[in-house]
Parts: sequence; structure tokens; C-alpha cells
Amino acid sequence: MNNTKNRAYQGAAIIVLKVLIVIGEILCLLGQWLVVKVSGQIVGQIPETTPALWPYRIAGILGIVCVEVALLAVWPLLTLTAQGDVFSGKALRWINLIIASACVETVLMLAVLVFSNLNLTYTRPDGRTIPAAVGAPMVELFLGGALLLCIAFILLMFVMRSLLGQAIDQRRELEAVI
Repeated sequence: MNNTKNRAYQGAAIIVLKVLIVIGEILCLLGQWLVVKVSGQIVGQIPETTPALWPYRIAGILGIVCVEVALLAVWPLLTLTAQGDVFSGKALRWINLIIASACVETVLMLAVLVFSNLNLTYTRPDGRTIPAAVGAPMVELFLGGALLLCIAFILLMFVMRSLLGQAIDQRRELEAVI
């Protein structure tokens, strides 16, 4: 009875998580659209940021794509969990994809942090050159914190991958004994 109840809870949790993944993917698409729209509006209001428009747009869109890839990689993991097949080794490639996605995201954030500290200039219509306003201290502080969180996530995923690998090996040994 208790095992049946646990499976029902697990099935419900998997359905809820899959619905949340779909919602997350929709929000990511909305976020990509907003990156393009808002960055254009910022440049319209603050022309000094023009040199940073496309680098920030590209980094923003690619960063959101990394989140989308990681969310999509969770879907097959949930399916494997529902099938009771997590320890077959099929989950490792999806975990590797999540780790790779997080690594790309981290490199992107580091690139944005470095780019925001470059001494870019903007040439005004009157011919004067002024520094471009791209490096705001709060943005850099936020990026630094997010960078640390991404590194911690990657390390956590490596540990979890290692634990899964050990569990898979132990299951194979147990199957060989039985």
C-alpha cells in the first residue's frame, strides 16, 4: 500500500515538474523577445550604450538558450524516473548536457562581466568621443554573484553525476551477483 502511495506521489510530482518545464520554456521564449525589445529601447533612450547593443543582446539570448537546453534535458530524466530506469546509465548523457549548458552559461556571464569593464567609447553626432555607459556597479555585483552560483551549481552537478555513476556501477555488480 505504501509503495503504491509513493508511486502516485512520484507520478504527480513528475507531471507537475513537466508542466513547470513547459511554462519555463514559454517564459524563456518571452525572455528572449524581451532582451531584443528592451535593449533596443535602452539604446534609444541612452545612445551612449550603442556599442554594447549587439554583444549584450547576443549574450542575453544565448544565456536564455542555455537555460532552455538545461530545462529540456530534465524532461528525459523525469521520464527515466517515471519508468524506474534512472540507474541504467541513460541518465548520464542528460546530466552531461545540463553540466555543459551550465558551463556555457558561466562562460557567457564571465564574458559579459569582462566586456562591461572594457573602455568602450561612443562618438556623438557632434564628433565628440565619450565613454560608453555599459558598466554599472550593481550589474557587475549581480553578475559576480550569479557567476559564483553557476560555479557552485556546476560543482554540485559533478558530484551528483559521480554519485549516479557509483550507483549505476553498484547496481551492475549486484545484478552480476544475483
